[in-house]
Amino acid sequence: MAQSEKKWWQGEEELRSTGQLVAGGGLSGAVMSVIYLLIGTAFWAAIGFGLDWLLGTTWLVWAGGLLGASAGVYLVYVHMRSGTDS
Repeated sequence: MAQSEKKWWQGEEELRSTGQLVAGGGLSGAVMSVIYLLIGTAFWAAIGFGLDWLLGTTWLVWAGGLLGASAGVYLVYVHMRSGTDS
């Protein structure tokens, strides 16, 4: 393999954290922002679904999804804000 074909796993680039990807922007930052939103929404909606099943209600899944989406937006905001300080 030629020197110009080195990959990140061979030590050419340093791996970055999720927060650094979001704060850095670009395509990787956008993808990580969407992942924060999707995982937050799915996780808290699943908790709401479980509580709905246990308690016999129907609204907790929606409240959990809203809470997860809000938490995802907040995490993206915090990471974008921390990236501007440095």
